Amino acid sequence: MINLNDENISYILASSESQLESNKLCNILYSKGYSIISITGYQNGVYDKSYIAISESDNDQLRMDAIYLNEEFQKKYTLVKYKNENTAKRVNQDGSENLMDILLYESDNSNKIYICDGISFSFKEKQRYFFPSSKSQLKSVMIVEFFNNEKWKERIILNLENEYDKMYKLLMKYNKLRVKL
Repeated sequence: MINLNDENISYILASSESQLESNKLCNILYSKGYSIISITGYQNGVYDKSYIAISESDNDQLRMDAIYLNEEFQKKYTLVKYKNENTAKRVNQDGSENLMDILLYESDNSNKIYICDGISFSFKEKQRYFFPSSKSQLKSVMIVEFFNNEKWKERIILNLENEYDKMYKLLMKYNKLRVKL
């Protein structure tokens, strides 16, 4: 199996729901110069044909191809890993992208699982955070996380004026306060 996080490769991971769609997907990818590895997808008790399409194209072309596949097959998203990056991204129908973590041997039924050479893996959206540096970046009723006893704990800011000097000012100084994006 290839290293899906290798910075030196770029690929598209696409799935098909029928044999006809599978043939069409392969034809499109082959015509664009991709090397294709056939894998199996599994979600909610249903198996499907999926493909890792490895490319030597630049990242812009890879993104355009992913958007094209979304439109052509009415997919909500296509998974892409760009060259010189070490994480995959989900390219959505509207062209927006979300960072994804690759999980090996994942058994969570909510995520689609891919099987290649006896190894199962899945993708999960990576949570991104913002580390505030001033009081103006915080608001009352905002959900923040602070680092305490080696764990991140959630907290709702109830009264920013009272809580800022007692807690948040010091946490921000040492980058122990974050906000989900």
